[in-house]
Amino acid sequence: MSETCGELRYTITAAHTRHWVDEALEREMRRDDALAERLGAAQQRAVTPMLVLLPVCGAAWLLFHRGATPQTWMTLALAALLLVPAWRFARPFAARLRRTMAQQQTDSTARGRPLSRALARLTLETRFKRLQGDYRVQFDAQGMQVARAGQRPALLRWSDVVHVRETDTFLVVACAALHRRGQAYWIPKHSDAMDPEVYREGMQGLLGHCRAAAAAA
Repeated sequence: MSETCGELRYTITAAHTRHWVDEALEREMRRDDALAERLGAAQQRAVTPMLVLLPVCGAAWLLFHRGATPQTWMTLALAALLLVPAWRFARPFAARLRRTMAQQQTDSTARGRPLSRALARLTLETRFKRLQGDYRVQFDAQGMQVARAGQRPALLRWSDVVHVRETDTFLVVACAALHRRGQAYWIPKHSDAMDPEVYREGMQGLLGHCRAAAAAA
């Protein structure tokens, strides 16, 4: 980097990561619920066709396996004619079966949700806990350098920025490689590690560069 034109120092705390874990956990639970609902709906839609077509397909296979004769074709034609009334007779039974399947799915999801939620929370806490620590961001007209205490700094050029987002408390910045992995630099808009006014001025400078980078992306 060229001569630094701004610097921010901040700490990612346990309170920050708890907030991230809670948000990510709710997203994962909603995604799991939506997936389970789609799978359940697909299974329920398949009930009636399976009740009608599977026996017919099985009978056809057995008839052809024994050799195609005129009697075979007549039997298949009769079976085809019976499909319509069979479909109508199967619908009430299929409706009851679908309701039973839906209730079983609801009960199964409810029983497994506490364990699923606990495992997901443990995984997220382990992942986000690694982000806790003291950070320093230095930036200039070319890009920003993010350094965590005890680790090598990472350089992000403004020309590589593809994602910029602001929340009430964070500036979120990512290059293409980070964005593909669902990762980003989360920079607090307030910090106890610096004078509040100095930090605010530095954050305004960083925001200006990030917004320009986002507009050019």
